[in-house]
Order: sequence, then structure tokens, then C-alpha cells
Amino acid sequence: MAKKKNAKEARENKKKELLVKHAESRRQQMEMNQQKQQKQQAAQRLAPSESNAADDGMPTLEEQLKRVPRNVQSFPPVRLPEHPLVKSKEIRFDEFTLEVTALSPLHLGSGRADVNVDAEVVHDRAGLPYFPGKRLKGLIYESALEVLEMSELAGLNLFTEEEMEELFQHNVQSDTQLTIPNLQLASEEAARQMEEDWLYLQQHYPDLVSAQDVLSLYTSLRYQTMIDRETGTAAETSLRNIRVVDEGLVFCGTVRLKGGTRKKLTILALALRNLSQAGMKRNRGFGRISCAMLQHGKDIRSVLVNEALKGGKV
Repeated sequence: MAKKKNAKEARENKKKELLVKHAESRRQQMEMNQQKQQKQQAAQRLAPSESNAADDGMPTLEEQLKRVPRNVQSFPPVRLPEHPLVKSKEIRFDEFTLEVTALSPLHLGSGRADVNVDAEVVHDRAGLPYFPGKRLKGLIYESALEVLEMSELAGLNLFTEEEMEELFQHNVQSDTQLTIPNLQLASEEAARQMEEDWLYLQQHYPDLVSAQDVLSLYTSLRYQTMIDRETGTAAETSLRNIRVVDEGLVFCGTVRLKGGTRKKLTILALALRNLSQAGMKRNRGFGRISCAMLQHGKDIRSVLVNEALKGGKV
């Protein structure tokens, strides 16, 4: 009994010692925090204001901040993938893979807006951005017109307006059928699987994954405002934002050309070589693109363009 009593007293004494040590440690910590706070308050009272510093010849806070070295992060330019050249005799005229690489932020507007974004980009139900095929076909047609005008001025006569109109089926009856699908972030089969996987996660884990979460993986928001010329400051209620596809993304899809010939394929190659911009805000540095034409992973655009320029006429 005596041993049990002594053991119990020893445990209680040890517990009391621990409590005393803990209380002492807390007291010391509180004193240190209080002293630190007093020093900070004293420093703030003694610190000269910007106006006084300027009067005393001392650098102002703004001037001191300008002297602080800043590590400016430089982003390397987008490097285009290097594809081997195809042999001229191996080129097929019925279809090819079209790759469009965003060399700068790209705004492919959807015409929609919400409380968070003033100008949204086109994307599918899973939140994956894509390049609309109809819009791209119009850009290629406009680029072909530019090539036609430049070739006539240079005396090359690469192709005629009738040949171009026949290819794009503008105001003419033609057996040619040019089909440009919506370009996705992967090949047709891989893009379909990617969409299904994201939709599965969104349906089964809606609290963790949403279409907006997926969209934010491939896009970013850019803000802009308008300067009031009278005051030189930002105009009221002028702050806007737009969503852009991040530079470096590659959109791809299979372009099919029913009734295709070497001449028609070359017109496309020349137009795609000339096409360098897409989307909105092009005068703000957005929308720079590069287009590649591939068959079995090999470059056919460069081969067709070089042949056309060397021969003068397709």
C-alpha cells in the first residue's frame, strides 16, 4: 500500500512540475512577443514620413523600392516541333493532319460572358478549348487571297482565282470538298478519350473537378483598362478581362480533301504558310500562330511550298 501511495504521489509531483514548466514557458513567450511588438511600434514612430524624407534629402520609400533588385523571369519563345520532310512522290492528296501552334496567347472568342469573365473562349462541355473548324477555314481562305495578290504582284502566278474559289467552293460548282474539323488538343481518338475521362471525373466528383477547373489548366485571364485622357488615371468601370488560350498549346485535326489534286493541296500549303494570326486582340500581341501539314508525322507543307516557289506556277 505504501509503495502504491508513494508512486501516486511521485506521478502527481511530476505532473505539477510539467505544468509549472509549461506555464513558465508560456509566460516567457508572451513577454518576448510583447517586447517585439513594442520595438515595432517604436520603430514606426521614429520612421520619417515620405514627405519629411524628401525634405531631409533622404530617399523616399518609392525611390528605395526602385533600387531593390528584381529577378525578372524571362520566358523562352515557343519552340516548334521539327518534323522530317516527306518525299515528294509519297504525298497523298486526300487528307493530312493539320497542327496549329499558339505562339502567343490566343483568344478564340465564344461570344459568351459571365460575372467573372467578360470574354470567354470556345471550349467543349468538359472544359477543353478547341479551334473552331469553320473559323479556321475562313482564315485559310483569307490567307489564300493574300497569297494570290502577292504572287500576282511578284509575277509568280502561283494559282488563279478560279482555282482558289473551286477549292473553297465559293460561288462555283465543284466536285472538290474541303472538310476542316474542329481542332482539338490531341488526335481525334485521344481527344475523345480525354473528354470522356474529364466528364467522368466531373460527374462522379463534382466537388473536386468542374469544367472551369479543366479550362483553367489550358487558359489564363488577362486584364485591361482604359486611361482617362483628362485625369491620366484609369477610367471608372473600365476594367475588363478576357480569357486566352496559353501559348505553346497545339491544336490538331485531320483535314480531308475529296477530289484533291497536287495543285489544290499546294494552294492550301501556301495559304497555311502565310497564315500567322488568328483570334482577337491581334494588335495587342495576341493570336500569333504557326501551321503545319503532316502525313505520317512528316512535313508536307514545306515540300509543297518550295516546289511551288521554285517552279513559279503549280
